Amino acid sequence: MAVGLKLLLALAPHARGHGAMYEPPSRNSAGLSLLSPTCPGGSCQWYSQGCTIGCPEISGLHEPGDACDHPAEPTLTWEHDAEFLQYKDDGYGGETKYHPWRYPGAAPVGDPCGTTAGGKEPLGQLDPPPGFGTGVDGSDFKVLPSLLEQTVWQPGAEVEVAWGIAANHGGGYQYRLCPAGMEALTEECFQRKPLEFVGDKQWLQFGNGFDKSNRLEIKAKRVGGQKVKPEGSTWTMNPIPGCKENGGRAKSTCLGPTFEPAPGSDKTYRYGGGSAPGIYGYGSGRCMGNLSKTPEAFCDPQEYYDVSFDFGIVDLVKIPDDLPEGHYILGFRWDCEMTKQIWSSCADVIVKKDAKPTPSFSKGRECSACCTGGICGHCKECRDKKTGECEKCWKVQPWWGGRTFWTPRSKALQCLGGVEEEYTADQELEPAWSPGCEKCWDDPKGCEAHVRGVDRDLIKKADWTKDLMFYGVITLAIIAGGLSLLLLVNACRKPAARAAGDGGSVGFEMRSA
Repeated sequence: MAVGLKLLLALAPHARGHGAMYEPPSRNSAGLSLLSPTCPGGSCQWYSQGCTIGCPEISGLHEPGDACDHPAEPTLTWEHDAEFLQYKDDGYGGETKYHPWRYPGAAPVGDPCGTTAGGKEPLGQLDPPPGFGTGVDGSDFKVLPSLLEQTVWQPGAEVEVAWGIAANHGGGYQYRLCPAGMEALTEECFQRKPLEFVGDKQWLQFGNGFDKSNRLEIKAKRVGGQKVKPEGSTWTMNPIPGCKENGGRAKSTCLGPTFEPAPGSDKTYRYGGGSAPGIYGYGSGRCMGNLSKTPEAFCDPQEYYDVSFDFGIVDLVKIPDDLPEGHYILGFRWDCEMTKQIWSSCADVIVKKDAKPTPSFSKGRECSACCTGGICGHCKECRDKKTGECEKCWKVQPWWGGRTFWTPRSKALQCLGGVEEEYTADQELEPAWSPGCEKCWDDPKGCEAHVRGVDRDLIKKADWTKDLMFYGVITLAIIAGGLSLLLLVNACRKPAARAAGDGGSVGFEMRSA
């Protein structure tokens, strides 16, 4: 069901900066690869707004400076840590001294799995993803249940994880674990089990973030020790340079990268004058603005296509050797530098010693959104009914809760009656995109939990075995028939050969291969 980058360009009008984990698939995504890798299933709309280092809670606002009586002092300073920093101000006149990345892990979050639109109304940015209102907490598993597509890891393994950027705010990130169901899902729980990154390499993976054969290896920048929370853990800097002087936002000119970008002249995301080769920029956030303030931020489909990142950022992390078997929640936290924002995603993983591990970037059936607890799960009995409770199943679930002041790009999605196939950025989507729930409901196993990739591998193996048996029988029949024919012909020719006195040299000759 993955529809790719070009669908992203037609659907995603995200405001300000956004990003999300997509490997393993997060609960925030509803199990959809739609809009991957930058905002799968709308998951880049789960975040915290107004995050100041050292403060006890978020403000829900993007105010400059400190936001409490006793903020923490930054541990990443321009004097000693310039290699990890990009922005001295936020582009609107406010300094970045107390922004999350200036002391990684020390700023509060509204919820460790993110909150729709960044906070509770009337705070936040009022920009929830389709199917949700403003202020929904991601740790509420009644709202975001486990996906049907399961991920299995082994203790001691090195596993690949990945995230994507919809709008680039610099900063850095960390992956953490919290046991599922054993205690409250809190930031404190996640900070007790941060995962360590493996080595000093990471990869930009193209093909909408899923093509493992299309990667660019780059050197990772890690920071840890006493400069981060939890102390002694490791954070990784966002490797994609933004635009100098906070350029690129609201369709402004990008004046070049803030630091030397990864090479890739054939994969340049150009906009504005003087854009140099390399992989950098603000991303599709360039086309995302508040229409009441910056109406000129509106982009046509080709402009979206030209500036949107079609890659994910891949890292290796180590699962502790002594991690007990069980069900865990993997948390992704991206602390921004340019803004007072933190993006969060949460995914389910099963840790088991003897289980076959899930291949990274493998797909499942993508039916989670259509089954019990999913955003379209209530529509199963509505295929032939469009009134009463079923009416909303046939209506568009808009971005931003229907608010129109953010840059409009699409009618978003609707559970039934929409378009399911892939389309290009220059096409109009009418009426909206649908996840194809009918195929899930018609499949007896459509709403059953399954391990990503492994189930498909077994199916492929079974089909291959079946084919081998079929073609093997046919081949043996052909060989047997051929040998019988050879023996018959040779028997008929031998008397003639003996009569000619050639000792039987005339006839078929068996040669070794």
